[in-house]
Amino acid sequence: MVKLNLNELEKLRKNTKDECSTEIIVSMGTCGIAAGGNEVYDYFSKEIVKQGLPDVLLKKTGCLGLCYIEPNVIVKTKDQPAILYGNVNMETAIRILNEHVRNSQIVNDFVVAMPSEDIYCLCKKQPEKR
Repeated sequence: MVKLNLNELEKLRKNTKDECSTEIIVSMGTCGIAAGGNEVYDYFSKEIVKQGLPDVLLKKTGCLGLCYIEPNVIVKTKDQPAILYGNVNMETAIRILNEHVRNSQIVNDFVVAMPSEDIYCLCKKQPEKR
């Protein structure tokens, strides 16, 4: 196994993000897995390859603290704020991939958090140095 130092890891992370226009992040904490997160993740994994979507990066994350609406999926695209979906089952995952990822249409029925544009812009600004 090759070990990377912090600089090499950061360079790899930056290059990966630059190549991908979309990130799909599936919450895979214990509660997410118990609610079906593995199946949702496996669906995205297979379909990204099957549909030939090389600019989509699929990731796993731990618990988001929203156990009551697991599985959770976050979709990040370059042209929209990050969208958090809750109660994602296979049917919803199919809609997220086809409607949101492929056609930039948010699946409103399952949106848990969608920041307004002004809040999103504030979050992206760098803090002032003092």
